[in-house]
Amino acid sequence: MRVMFLPPYSPDYNPIELVFSAIKSFVRRHQVLGRQDFTIDNDDAYMYTHLFDAAYSITANDALGFFYKCGYV
Repeated sequence: MRVMFLPPYSPDYNPIELVFSAIKSFVRRHQVLGRQDFTIDNDDAYMYTHLFDAAYSITANDALGFFYKCGYV
């Protein structure tokens, strides 16, 4: 096993930054959170449901691509 020491904060080598970007892109593309009627008393389940959908839209191939892009594969 080879240990690589990275700078304190290096988003170029951090796959989670790409995951967050993909989730934000999914939310913007589907615009489900912007269409909620905030005048009625909605619980947070609506928001969490759509955020979970966005998080689960990341596939195993996407994750492999994120690690590949960061240079870990």
